[in-house]
Amino acid sequence: MDIAKKELFTVYIIESLHEGDMRTGSNLHDILRQKSVDDPDFCFTSQYVSIFDKESFIAKLQEIANDIDKYNKIPILQIECHGDRKYLLLSSNEHVEWVELFNSIRVINEKSRNNLLLNLSMCNGEAVIKEIDPKKRAPFRAVIGPEGEAKAFDLQNSWIKFYDSYYSAMKNHEDFYLWKIASSCGLLYFNQEFIFDAHFDTPNLFPEIFKRWIYQELFEWYKKEGPLMLDVDMYIKWKEKELRKIFDRYRPYYCFEDRTNLKVQTLWHNI
Repeated sequence: MDIAKKELFTVYIIESLHEGDMRTGSNLHDILRQKSVDDPDFCFTSQYVSIFDKESFIAKLQEIANDIDKYNKIPILQIECHGDRKYLLLSSNEHVEWVELFNSIRVINEKSRNNLLLNLSMCNGEAVIKEIDPKKRAPFRAVIGPEGEAKAFDLQNSWIKFYDSYYSAMKNHEDFYLWKIASSCGLLYFNQEFIFDAHFDTPNLFPEIFKRWIYQELFEWYKKEGPLMLDVDMYIKWKEKELRKIFDRYRPYYCFEDRTNLKVQTLWHNI
C-alpha cells in the first residue's frame, strides 16, 4: 500500500441531524480538508452532504456506490446522526432500520472489493452487529462506533483523534491495528469475521451467552404460547447443529473468502 499517496481514502460524510444539534459531520469535513492543505501527504480526502429524509439518504448511498464503481475509490462511510438500538434516526425523524442500511451499503462494499469501513457517529453504535443475513455478502469490511449514549462533542473529538492516529500509524509505517486505534479513541471496532462468528459460532466462543440467548428465546415463546412441551437440553443441541450448518455453509461467502482473486485484506489486513 502506498501510504504516501495523497487521497488514498475517500471519507464520505453523511450528516442527518436536528435543528440546534452540533454539526459534527460538517466540522469533521472542515478539519479533514484543512489537514490535507497542511500536509500534502495526508491520505484522507472527504466529501460532505447534509441529508434530511430517508429517500435522500438511500439515494446518496447509491450515488456513493456509483462513485466507487466509476473512480475505484477506497471508501470510508462516516454517518453522523442520532441512533437507537434498532435504527438510525434522520433529521426528518424517519427511521433507517439496520437491515435497510445493510441492503443499501452492501453494494458499496462489493464494488470496493470488500474494503468498506463503516464509521457510525451516533448513540448505540454497538447495536450494528445485531442484524446479519448469512446468505448475503457482508455489508462492510469492518465497523467502528461508540457504545451506548454518546455526546456530540466527545464523538467529534474521538473521530478527529481516530483519523490523526490512523494516518500517523500509516505514515510512520507502524504495525497498526484498527481495533487498537479505535479503542484508544474510545470507540468499538468489529470486523465481519467476528460478527459472523459471534452469531453462528456462539456455542463454542461464548457458551454462557449462547445459553442465555436460548433461555430468552424460550421465555418469549412461553409468554406467547404458554407452557412448552420441549426438552430444553435437546433443543440446545439441535440449535447448536443448526448454527454449525449455517457457519460451515455461508461463512466463506459472507466474509468474501471465496473471492480469492480479490485483495480483500490489503487495506484492513491488520485487524
